Amino acid sequence: MIKQVLGNLLCSCLAVMSFNSLAQSNDEFNKLLIELQKLVSEKKYTQAYQKSNSEYQYLGEPVYDFLLGVSALKTGHAAPAVFAFERVVENNPRWYEARLYLVRAYLTVNNLPAADTQALILINSPDTPNNIKSSAQSLLETAALKQQEAGRSYKQNIELALGVDGNVNAGTAENTIIIPNIGEFLLSPESKSTQDNYARLNYRGKYSHPIDQKSLITLSIDTGWYKFEELSQYDRINAHINAAYQYKQNDISWFARVATTPLMLDGELYRTESALTAGANFTLNKQVNLFSSLTAGVLNNRFDEKLDNSFYTLNAGASYATNQWFQSLSVNAKNEKADITEGEFNSRNITSLYYQVNTQLAQHWQLLSLAGYQWINYKDDHPLFLQERADNLFMFSTSVRYLVNRDLAIQLAANYQDKSSNISLFEYDRLDINLSASYSF
Repeated sequence: MIKQVLGNLLCSCLAVMSFNSLAQSNDEFNKLLIELQKLVSEKKYTQAYQKSNSEYQYLGEPVYDFLLGVSALKTGHAAPAVFAFERVVENNPRWYEARLYLVRAYLTVNNLPAADTQALILINSPDTPNNIKSSAQSLLETAALKQQEAGRSYKQNIELALGVDGNVNAGTAENTIIIPNIGEFLLSPESKSTQDNYARLNYRGKYSHPIDQKSLITLSIDTGWYKFEELSQYDRINAHINAAYQYKQNDISWFARVATTPLMLDGELYRTESALTAGANFTLNKQVNLFSSLTAGVLNNRFDEKLDNSFYTLNAGASYATNQWFQSLSVNAKNEKADITEGEFNSRNITSLYYQVNTQLAQHWQLLSLAGYQWINYKDDHPLFLQERADNLFMFSTSVRYLVNRDLAIQLAANYQDKSSNISLFEYDRLDINLSASYSF
């Protein structure tokens, strides 16, 4: 009996002590909240953050977390602010002001997708006050602008190469040719293959400008200057300049591109090619991509109008990519039509097949290779040889690249061409070997 009474009395004492402790704890917590609210209202954010950050035992209390988040965000402590506001909206999803602050915190740490998600929750909820909706819409537009700015980029690369070209003028190895109605004809040195050393300086630049999350504009330039050791008449500057628009819709990326390719030979503009291309890339899965395009353009030769033409090209292919390998196979059909009747013998159809393979040999080593074959059929008899010309061209290029670091690379490259023709004057083979160093910035 006595033990039961003592037990009941002990339980009663513990209950009273627990209640008094809880009441005291609640009183201290309420005093802390009042103090933090006063500091925040007076914009004394540093003091509020220092005070709230020292009372970590109250983490998880929505009002405390809200005041902690506001003071943290105002004093540049974005990560703690994110965690604090995330706890608030998890415990009280209808605290719209706290969710709005969470959007601001996400924007500060550049978690733009999360900022979009939380802003849209506020905008799409029928119970969100109009002033909160208006602020959320403004923050959503800010997120979209930051996404565009984050996607803007300008990449540049400069490359210096020293090499030897085994057939600078793509001349024949023959000493004489047979011309109908004339007979055997001795070729001049200008028509025969000639070897020379050269230096090449290349510049590449590309600017990307997102319009929104689905569309993108790019501007790029690729230009090269060749200086030969002896054959200065073949010194040249070539450039490829293009502007493109791309629109991504689910697994398909549509694009349109306008390009111009001027060539200066021995200090004078030799020819200019201009083209408009439209096409699409389809992502079949993570490894396989299908692509196709249609190009229409014109070529203007400043020295010989018989070489002027208009053309269109159809291209289609597929690529396969893994972490270590990239492979691409494409088919290309091109039709070139001379602009004037006197140049009709230069009109031709070109069918091409290309295979490209790149691989990572080791951590700093890459191998890049491209093989191609062209079937070239002319549409009219050549005025000198009195027959339709038919050529076949085999192309192969390979390079080994060593990445010194993220920006600097050294490359050894070889390019080979072998052209056969039913007219021996147009047959040649050509080997170009060069060593280069490139720097990206």
